[in-house]
Amino acid sequence: WLEWGLDQLTSTPTGSGDETVVDGVPTLKTETTLGAASHRTTRTRHAGGYYRFEEEFVIPDEWTDLPRVGVVFTVPRAMDQLRWFGPGPDETYPDRLAGSTTGLWTSSVADQYHPYVVPQEHGSHVSCRWFELTDAGGTGFRVVGEPTIGFAARHHSDQTLTAATTLAELREDDHIEVHVDGAIRGLGTAACGPDTDKLIGPGTHRFVWWLMPVG
Repeated sequence: WLEWGLDQLTSTPTGSGDETVVDGVPTLKTETTLGAASHRTTRTRHAGGYYRFEEEFVIPDEWTDLPRVGVVFTVPRAMDQLRWFGPGPDETYPDRLAGSTTGLWTSSVADQYHPYVVPQEHGSHVSCRWFELTDAGGTGFRVVGEPTIGFAARHHSDQTLTAATTLAELREDDHIEVHVDGAIRGLGTAACGPDTDKLIGPGTHRFVWWLMPVG
């Protein structure tokens, strides 16, 4: 992943325009490159502050094993109350679902953290119908999959986790990093035992999600 430069990807616009009305719905299309990959988003705006996002990623042939495909954004630390409908109550990955139960789960963002000896990826939830992040007063947002989505909400960004080699070096960020995933790799790496068969390879990856206000 480091050899491919995945830790230094920057989003470069290659095509975008003003919001237009398509079949009566305000629509915005954007195109960007991410290194050797490309990303297209079609965003439509609906009544009540609802937004629908159609995501398309084209992954090059040389990227044969990716950690995840999705979008990431940050929100204030105050939005630290988490609910989701999907597998739980613990973190889930494509090759780590057998011990989960589908239901409505609640947590804090802080409780998503797991103190692995070496700081690393954690707190993912796959095959979820929706998740919410709100502040103490119940104001925030909900992300809904069409039909399902993967997500993670953490006090530690990918960059922060990668930079820390021990728990003593790990510090929380001043925001919450939110991942909305169309696909995420399984946890096995062949470092001890067999590799996972839940891999993400080249080609076109598409997924759809909705963003809507809560509270």
